[in-house]
Amino acid sequence: MGLEGELRIGLRVRDGRIDRIGIHSTRPDVARSLLQGRTRAEAVAAVPQLFSICAHSQAAAAALACAAAAGEAVNANRLANDAASVCAEMVRETAWRTLLEAPREIGEAPGDEAIAAARASLTFHCAAPLGSHPGDVAHTIALAAFGVGADEWLALGTLRELDRWAAAGHTATARFIRKVRDDDAAAGRRRAVGDAADPALLEGQHHAAWIGELAAACAADPEFARLPSWRGAPAETGAFARLQSDPLIAEFSGESASRVPARFVARLRELALLLAGRSVPAIGAQTLPTGGIAWVENARGLLIHQVQLDQDRVRSYRIVAPTEWNFHPGGALASALLGVAATDLDAVQRHAMRVVNSLDPCVACQVEFDHA
Repeated sequence: MGLEGELRIGLRVRDGRIDRIGIHSTRPDVARSLLQGRTRAEAVAAVPQLFSICAHSQAAAAALACAAAAGEAVNANRLANDAASVCAEMVRETAWRTLLEAPREIGEAPGDEAIAAARASLTFHCAAPLGSHPGDVAHTIALAAFGVGADEWLALGTLRELDRWAAAGHTATARFIRKVRDDDAAAGRRRAVGDAADPALLEGQHHAAWIGELAAACAADPEFARLPSWRGAPAETGAFARLQSDPLIAEFSGESASRVPARFVARLRELALLLAGRSVPAIGAQTLPTGGIAWVENARGLLIHQVQLDQDRVRSYRIVAPTEWNFHPGGALASALLGVAATDLDAVQRHAMRVVNSLDPCVACQVEFDHA
């Protein structure tokens, strides 16, 4: 097990339903153990070395949070450059999972076109230098994922149109979405009446309006980075939360038995928007009375860095990652699984892993049954 740690999901079944969910994380608090006491420059340099996943997002958040803690203004050019870096990272990570992992979910091996497109995604740049051809890479990825260009796929504006695309099955991505849709429809409403509702969706754009409230909650609670909450309750973050007002995603979410299919479709829709140059990741920073805070909406959701400096050294450093939001013991994963009918344990384990993958943790995850 590496520095990132892992998640262990323990499911207990009683009377034919999942009645308890244990979520145990071995993710170390690297911000507290490795960054506190370092100089600002050392902390900013160390952060991207500590996180192999979403390293660009982590680097941008670290630099912005430290700048805000030092009372420095962050200019628009810097934010634009950071957003371009995060955008490229989002495309690479989402394309890689879409093109190489989705086929395996339906028992297929990734095709040559998908493998080539996944490799091409490693060279994608949202703000490409002169002489390069970002449109070629974007089109290569879109064709492998959607069978058409990004703008043409985004023109699928209704659930009926999306279902026709999935039913045609021209790409492994389409066949995967069709299977997810079919499995969700066959399962119906899995949870028992009276179970807790799905958690709220974090707003994904206008962070400056409410980030101070979140910062205050984080500063007041030593456990906030491990168990984050929004106004006292768990919340969900990610592509689905960011696109919650998109008409197709809203229709999709309202029709589906669970949020699982909508999460996968939202991830694809966001990939298409990024490939088409029609979306920019939200990123920013604020100076607070107690230091500085930065936020980055990355491939998996809202990433927060909150820093206090003493002269040029880090007095305190907190990182709240998307995985901590979505895998909160009372959060999106627990809400999706608690009360699920569990007569076939193998099927339940597969379903649980589907839910886990829809939330896209940034660490390895195991699903097991607790028999205590």
